[in-house]
Amino acid sequence: MSVIVHDQMSVEQALKMLWREANRENIPNEILKNRYRIKPTSEVHEKNKVWAKMKRRRRAAKRRMAKKGKIA
Repeated sequence: MSVIVHDQMSVEQALKMLWREANRENIPNEILKNRYRIKPTSEVHEKNKVWAKMKRRRRAAKRRMAKKGKIA
C-alpha cells in the first residue's frame, strides 16, 4: 500500500489518501480483530451462539406466522 505525494499536495491530504486506502483494504478492522488472541474453541463457541440466536429468531417468526394463520 502506498500513496504518491505530489508537489503541491499538503501532508494532511496525503494522510487522508493513505487512510482511505487503508480503509478500502480493511486494515483498521484487521488490526482490531487481531489485537488479542482468541482461542479456537472460543471462536467456535461464538459462532454457535450466533447460529443459535438466528435459529431462535427463525423459530419465533415461524410461530408468529402460524399464530396468525399464514402457515399451516
